[in-house]
Amino acid sequence: MGKKSTVLYVATNSWLALPGGMEPIVGTHDNASVADWKGVGTMLRESAGQSRVRVLLSARLCRFGVFPWISSVAPGRAMRAHVEEAFAESHAISTQSHHFEIDWPSYGQPVLAVAYPRTLIEALRDGLVETGHVPSVVDSSMGPVLRRYGARLGPEPALLAYAEDDGMTAVTVEDDRVAKVEMLADSGHGLDELVVWAARKRLLHDDGGLHWLATADKPREFPGGIMALEETGEAMSAGHALSMTWR
Repeated sequence: MGKKSTVLYVATNSWLALPGGMEPIVGTHDNASVADWKGVGTMLRESAGQSRVRVLLSARLCRFGVFPWISSVAPGRAMRAHVEEAFAESHAISTQSHHFEIDWPSYGQPVLAVAYPRTLIEALRDGLVETGHVPSVVDSSMGPVLRRYGARLGPEPALLAYAEDDGMTAVTVEDDRVAKVEMLADSGHGLDELVVWAARKRLLHDDGGLHWLATADKPREFPGGIMALEETGEAMSAGHALSMTWR
């Protein structure tokens, strides 16, 4: 009989595990990259048995880039080098610190890439493997959200925002492609203060182009409508709600 499946959602200072058919298991940490993931794996094993673990990272733990298409770098190896160079310039990160995954575009379209922190991924995998689990997939929160809800945004430019356990993530979509990914803290300042940020977005989109995914209550400052989650039942946190979209 195969191992059961568990979703492990990891945010900046907390984690939440959602074993199949069980209540969530939650915990905190000071730094995700050096957290006691072996201890978490042991806790999961004692509570729910060994399982295949799908890891869902808060967008704040990753880096995102939308880079222009350059026809001279169309071959795969050249495209990867182009992405690596762009991340080094825009985020000061490299292949030594992060693993880059590219959403390969159609010819001429912008290139979306996600950078996953190697130290965190390796620590998670080592801790889970040592306790008998099988790490199967690592994704950012943006992945399952867009796969399940992105198609509902329509053909016009739109913004889909949702709460996470460590802030808010907002994804701008144009022509069915991601154009920008933003993360806002609960206590942002200046242009990143939620009321200011939301007002700026209102100028860029009419209210019909702004969508709040109901992982948590919509902030009063956010002008758009609410897009309901498919799952039913009460979520104990935004991370729990996100995990249910991936279960």
